[in-house]
Amino acid sequence: MDLLSRRRKILSLLSEHIEAYLPQFEPYTTDYQMVVYACRDLEAWIECNWMSKDSVSAFEKFEETLYYRTGEFKAFLNLWVGYWLEKWRERVRILSTKPKMPPFHIEKYKKARKLYLNMEQRKELKKMIIRKLINHGEICMCEFIAENLIIEEIAKRMQSTDKKIEEIRLDPLEILNSLTPTISRLPQEKGPLLYLNLKTYML
Repeated sequence: MDLLSRRRKILSLLSEHIEAYLPQFEPYTTDYQMVVYACRDLEAWIECNWMSKDSVSAFEKFEETLYYRTGEFKAFLNLWVGYWLEKWRERVRILSTKPKMPPFHIEKYKKARKLYLNMEQRKELKKMIIRKLINHGEICMCEFIAENLIIEEIAKRMQSTDKKIEEIRLDPLEILNSLTPTISRLPQEKGPLLYLNLKTYML
């Protein structure tokens, strides 16, 4: 089974389980975006918890587990979706319009994001942050939350220096170490971590 077929299979299974939890859920409408987010998070969860270094992809691991342990995997997926939806309610806020932010905040975020996108070992840093988030129970929208945490940390470092943006050098390990206590405290801090501008049925 190729990658596209594996992705379609997992999207289909996730749709079934989400619909079982949310009767008003309509998988063939804009609600489908929720399934796409859940799929990305499940892939990250599998990579974090089930895969060894020689594994080819999370989707191959998914296919292997589904094929050889079908009933066990579907029971796991039902529990996983239930917890994912619980974290969605806790961590995600859906907005009908884009939030208004002060111009200086928007400008600072843009500069911090530019630094993040140009940073060496950016992907490796994000993967480590995602792994830490998952290990602390943050299984929903972990990729987006990881990026936001990193960009916010970069913005703080920009504030504490007089250097021009092109002169700022970022150490991924320092950023990881700075964010570790924040991530460790997340289980005790309830409330949204991500705001989305979507027109869809979201609990």
